[in-house]
Amino acid sequence: MGEGFAAMVHSVTPMVAISVEKTIFWKIAVEREHQLVRLIRTPAPYVELTDINASFVQVDRALHDIDRRSWRLLVDLRDGPRRNDTEFEAQMDRYRKSLVTSFRRTALVVKSATGLLQVKRHMHEDGALHAAVFMSEIQAMQYLEHGH
Repeated sequence: MGEGFAAMVHSVTPMVAISVEKTIFWKIAVEREHQLVRLIRTPAPYVELTDINASFVQVDRALHDIDRRSWRLLVDLRDGPRRNDTEFEAQMDRYRKSLVTSFRRTALVVKSATGLLQVKRHMHEDGALHAAVFMSEIQAMQYLEHGH
């Protein structure tokens, strides 16, 4: 592949308006051209409750220059470990609402019907009027594009 492949990648890369950052807990893709953030949960579990804070500090750092009110957010939770103990829920409450409600529109993608019900409950509790939960990424993207 050598020089030809490297030259091709280099010439295509500047046209792609996506920056990707990966942490142990999240893959963060910023699509500037589409004003879309993809936040994808990795399978890594939060071992300590302090890991939750650290992970959201990293997400905030990656999104520091984005005007969230005019951007859309896709949160893909399908690969994330399932957890709903009281301590975990209390820690997540602190970060979830500010993240989800700070964007123009937010779609969350989950793997199971149980996850769908749980996340819908959270969105209702958070007053996330411009957020919806789906089991299909296609439907989530349609919601982000068209609002229904």
